[in-house]
Amino acid sequence: MRQMSGYLIGLALLLAGQTAQAGAACVVVKKLGDSLAIEWVAGEDESVANAIEKAKARLREQGWHKKYQDAHPQANTNLPHAHAVIVQTDYKSAIGKPRTSYGCGYSAGSAAQAEQAALKDLRNYSWGWKPEFGYKVLKKFSY
Repeated sequence: MRQMSGYLIGLALLLAGQTAQAGAACVVVKKLGDSLAIEWVAGEDESVANAIEKAKARLREQGWHKKYQDAHPQANTNLPHAHAVIVQTDYKSAIGKPRTSYGCGYSAGSAAQAEQAALKDLRNYSWGWKPEFGYKVLKKFSY
């Protein structure tokens, strides 16, 4: 009996440590500070690493792999279920150059919280952007 209870405890600990992978990532292609394209992958059956690789592959398939085009993950999460919001803004830099920038946000709580996270992400990656420049919600979804 003692041996059986030890086995059951070990099995319970093993199963508790095996959580399903879930996550999301968005990848942005930039050239000289300007965002050129964005892709995102999210789902209950996605790990963050797989989501990043799938998003990068989609961008390559679209032709975003030329010299000086840098595709990098901008935001990701391993939340098993989340609201996700992708925002885009078009504005002029301090020296008058047109710029496009994106922000990605995730929240287990609400779409509004995900949108606030996307704006924070936008600000972190686009130092020249100011809230008065405005933005549009490109995509809003849950997984």
